[in-house]
Amino acid sequence: MREDDRDGLLGAVRDAWAETLGVDADVVPLDVGFFDAGGNSLLLLLLWEQLNELPSGGGLRATDLFRHPTVRAQTQLLAGGL
Repeated sequence: MREDDRDGLLGAVRDAWAETLGVDADVVPLDVGFFDAGGNSLLLLLLWEQLNELPSGGGLRATDLFRHPTVRAQTQLLAGGL
């Protein structure tokens, strides 16, 4: 994946977190776990739904988000880097 595409994907994942957590995207941390950032299990399922709507998100399992709990790790997962 090209660097520009990866940056766009990072932004999309960060935006999904922001919408799910009800905060501005610029305050969403890249390397803090979803639960540490204020999420809970219900919100994680809402995030999972949003990430599955991304072009690279098809087939993402909710359990993947537990194994890859940060914005950066989820971006790498969606980009095929994990």
